[in-house]
Amino acid sequence: MDVGARMDFSHLVAYLKKLEVTSSQNAMIEILGRLFKEADPDEIGILCYFLLGEIAAGYQEISLDMGEKRALSSISLAIGVEEKKLEERLGEAGDLGALIAQYDVPPHAGGFTEYFSPPLPLTVRALHEGLTAIASASGEGSDLRKIGILASLLAVATPEERRYIVRLATGAMRLGVGDMTALDGLAVAFLGSKESRSFLEQAYNLCSDIGYVAEILQKDGLSGVKRIRITLNRPLRPMLAQRVSTMEEIQEKIISKEIAVEEKYDGERIQAHKDGEQVELFSRRLTRVTAQFPDVVREIKQHVRTGSAVLDGEVVAYNREKGTYEPFQTLMQRRRKYRVAQYAVQIPVRYMVFDLVYRDGSPLLDRSYPERRASLEEIMEPSELIAITDRTIASSLDGIRSYFEDCIKRGLEGVICKSMAKDSVYEAGSRSWKWIKWKQTYGSELPDTLDLVAIGGNLGRGSRAGTYGSLLCATYNPDGDVFESICGLGTGFSDEQLEELPDKFGKVRVGEMPARYRVKKEKYPDHWFNPAFVLEVLGSEITRSPMHTCNWDERARKGLAVRFPRFIRWRPEKSPVQATTSREIAELYRQKGKR
Repeated sequence: MDVGARMDFSHLVAYLKKLEVTSSQNAMIEILGRLFKEADPDEIGILCYFLLGEIAAGYQEISLDMGEKRALSSISLAIGVEEKKLEERLGEAGDLGALIAQYDVPPHAGGFTEYFSPPLPLTVRALHEGLTAIASASGEGSDLRKIGILASLLAVATPEERRYIVRLATGAMRLGVGDMTALDGLAVAFLGSKESRSFLEQAYNLCSDIGYVAEILQKDGLSGVKRIRITLNRPLRPMLAQRVSTMEEIQEKIISKEIAVEEKYDGERIQAHKDGEQVELFSRRLTRVTAQFPDVVREIKQHVRTGSAVLDGEVVAYNREKGTYEPFQTLMQRRRKYRVAQYAVQIPVRYMVFDLVYRDGSPLLDRSYPERRASLEEIMEPSELIAITDRTIASSLDGIRSYFEDCIKRGLEGVICKSMAKDSVYEAGSRSWKWIKWKQTYGSELPDTLDLVAIGGNLGRGSRAGTYGSLLCATYNPDGDVFESICGLGTGFSDEQLEELPDKFGKVRVGEMPARYRVKKEKYPDHWFNPAFVLEVLGSEITRSPMHTCNWDERARKGLAVRFPRFIRWRPEKSPVQATTSREIAELYRQKGKR
């Protein structure tokens, strides 16, 4: 295919088929590199979204809302087979994409042009337009319109094309391509080597839009990518804190005469963008949550005295009568589409702001923490439901410990210790030693719970028959964009939670181990899952293990594992790549050896 020519979807499908059966991540990156080189300038962003199973950047909040029932109706309409017969064959096929690929039905001559009129052959661009039209359909008759548009796309497609169209529409691409792997592919295509990914990753951390990074890279090269800056209403990836196993290590890691010790809350990380009277809120997963917190929007409009700003903070469920904070589970009731106003009254929240990274057209990322804090204090007018995070400035371990104990007495999770040195910049997307969290978990040798990704499940027996008896969990290794096994998790679940597991993991179940997984054959689960769900886990300690691959030492033939892991809760606000990293586990193990 010539560069600059419109890419037929069949051409992309040939690449998708290769990616789906590729078990080597290096081979996957090479395939992506070849694909990106062939992309037209107005298609390369779309290709990035498609490869990740999306049609736009996550923060744009574009949802097709095409569940299994609607998709079955579309398939039935497109190929002329009754829905009942399709339902009967679905279980055997495994998923809707595999199901429709079984039907070798010639394309409809006229299609369903009253809904959408795609070209023949179907192009990547036309498919994206059709899927976007599905997402845009709303109001009376939108159900029928969504079903009809998808049917029109399927009607002009080949059986293999239909497989991936349905998977795209239902959010089940199952290719195993992650953000960082896609960036590796872009680096190979345009910079000659995946070793140059760091430049692209820095830009991605600032804009959270891989399609945009790809378009700029193809059009303006690396110099254009380096000019990408914070933009209002386009969230940046948040800076994260490291952890230590003893309080004494805080002063060892933070090289600063004075350390800011801030309150740590059991809430949800929220990034707020204020542009005049417009306010948008984004979650830690960089999805738009503005509609869920109208009270936070109101407080920002009334109490942030500046034309434009990007705030970083935590939304916490708040008991106004007692002046105390409620647990995270209470806050999760605010995650809803309906009866938002009612729950805003029933469950008030308080927005605790701890950083300012943009003000009146100027990024503040390269300013030190003390400078950013001073600027935040200039523009904030605290009220009952919005305030700047409380803190103390400590120059000794006693000062840190005293404030931590005070926070625990007041029902908080712990503290975040922050460097006040000149180089205490805001590192978007990084887990930096400039911030360290301390949340002592009593009864465990580990100083904190771990956030792990469920990558597989073993079928239950006896009382757990019909569900999963245990889940295979992994850490995330950002260096290779891979997930490394660390434990099997079977305790801590309630009967109700166990009963929900098959449905919860049904949509992300895949037949083969994804290329981004590192798992010993002895630990292969009965079912593999695409990375989708993060769990909070409490363990007794980190130990060496020949059965798990986290921080695998080839010479010793051992990795690291969590002993006696116990499920605490789901972490829906975290994406898999925001889970505990393999590097963090290695540091916890090293710290254990020092004690």
